[in-house]
Amino acid sequence: MMALDKTGSGLLQINFDVDVHDIECRNLQVVVFSQSGKERLDVLGEDFWLRSIDAAGKTFGVWIKPQEYQWQEPEEDGHDKVMQKVRQEDGAEEIDADWSSSHDGFKHKSFEHVIQGHDFTFINFFAGWCSHCQKFAPEWDQIAEKVHGKGDAPGMKFRDKDGIERPIRLIKLNCVDFKETCAEKGIDAYPTLRLYKADGSFTVYDGRRGEAEIIRWLEKMAKMRGYGWGKHHETFERGCNARGRLQVPRVPGHLELMAGGGDQNLNPRMTNVSHTIKHLSFSDAQDDAYSRKTPLLAARLLQQGWKRFPGDVTRNLAPLDGRKFVTSGFHQAYIHDLKVVSTVAGTVTTYQFQHLARISKLPEAAIPQAQFHYDLEPFSIEVKTDEKRWYDFGTSLCAVLGGAFVVFRLASRLSLHLSASLKPGAKAQRGGAMSIGQFE
Repeated sequence: MMALDKTGSGLLQINFDVDVHDIECRNLQVVVFSQSGKERLDVLGEDFWLRSIDAAGKTFGVWIKPQEYQWQEPEEDGHDKVMQKVRQEDGAEEIDADWSSSHDGFKHKSFEHVIQGHDFTFINFFAGWCSHCQKFAPEWDQIAEKVHGKGDAPGMKFRDKDGIERPIRLIKLNCVDFKETCAEKGIDAYPTLRLYKADGSFTVYDGRRGEAEIIRWLEKMAKMRGYGWGKHHETFERGCNARGRLQVPRVPGHLELMAGGGDQNLNPRMTNVSHTIKHLSFSDAQDDAYSRKTPLLAARLLQQGWKRFPGDVTRNLAPLDGRKFVTSGFHQAYIHDLKVVSTVAGTVTTYQFQHLARISKLPEAAIPQAQFHYDLEPFSIEVKTDEKRWYDFGTSLCAVLGGAFVVFRLASRLSLHLSASLKPGAKAQRGGAMSIGQFE
């Protein structure tokens, strides 16, 4: 039956489990806005968490052992000879110079030559407009002065895997002036700190940007062999799994997995909010059967409650589960439009929804966001089951038995008629029936 929605609760619960493949957890927020998209709605109940996922889509964090990459040992190919050749061709000053500006008097022709010209190169990819970069700049200069040495103070040496002391060169690279280089290297947030080996493999620093922490990390990584290094930026791509539930006002709005707001400034061109929806559903916020459970248990209890509904209803309770939404170009984002209808069976209230997805093309300066716009229909669907009395079953059974008897009787008479007509000497009886021997 269909009637006006008379749900007494003023809250709606959104249950979600979504992987955002290319945004780190420190740069991801889960927020709910009004239908206009300008007013941020007060979330009355929050019970969700974020966990990192690696390039293979595996979650890791405090409770899950991180995925250990099987790194390949870099090949030794006469590095010292290559380094000497590059430094002779380009000049030591060119190789050691910061890439802080395209008008600083240096050529800055080859990023690869800078890497090949040093045993280790620690690069700070930054943008002048980035507030986090501006805040980190004095600390970077202080670290560079300590590592390189200044005046009579000697520079620092770091022991490598063989116990040989080697220098590390710190270089700043301006991603505004050298945007093509940064795009080629997959730099999507600022500042990004990478330590390169001369063979082109590198590792990423993602800890606290303090002098003591960075120097300890450099000492540790210089000793590493193959583990923790890779030659392509996709090796270090990290995403985030957002899982849990939110209790929001029972009005139209949109849930947003918002990229940004962390301790980095995102590059709008390189920000990718492609995602996989493991689970998305709506439920009654007052249902204590699962509202106070962990999100994983809540999903199981939700599915148990759904068994009360017929199949044509349950197919629409979580139709997006297991689906991927991947953008193929820059400045794009998926926007999901959901039409939500409350559905009641006895004391259980759940919500069906219809889904339409579209790709939004954004301005170059805008950060892409994954959005789920939901609109609540003013009517509700009530599912009722009509039961039959015991004597209805008896009557139906008698009718079936009687019908079966009549069918068998007709079939037997027809078979006798056919067999008699095929025998010689058969006599016709009244009404067209045939008699064989003593059969009446």
